[in-house]
Amino acid sequence: MESEQKGARSRWKVMCKAEGCDREARTAGYCSRHYQQIRRHGRLTPEREYRRRGHICVVEGCGQPQIAKGYCFRHYQQVRRYGRLTPERERIYGRRTCQVPGCTEPHSSRGYCKRHYMTEYYLPRLGRRRQAKRTA
Repeated sequence: MESEQKGARSRWKVMCKAEGCDREARTAGYCSRHYQQIRRHGRLTPEREYRRRGHICVVEGCGQPQIAKGYCFRHYQQVRRYGRLTPERERIYGRRTCQVPGCTEPHSSRGYCKRHYMTEYYLPRLGRRRQAKRTA
């Protein structure tokens, strides 16, 4: 147990009994998060806890930033949709960057990044279609 001095009085802080938790215990020796897990599920559920943000994805070989539950966006969507990681469904792209010279953004569609796809491919084609409708 730890003691903490507050003015002239001392107050004892009871720490949560859950492994790795450094929060103050509130009910039955657990902090509010772990007490609610026991109340709802009948046990501690570390697999359902959120992980801290700011790190990289927990999947081996993935260097993308974490979005939810330790996964990057792509791997989190796999777990959410299929209940597991699905490496057999992942696409392997041949082109990694935009085909416009000097652009280093990742390719999104038809070899272009999102910006160049809209400005150099999609919008000019859309303009030609609209112009063809006007003349017809």
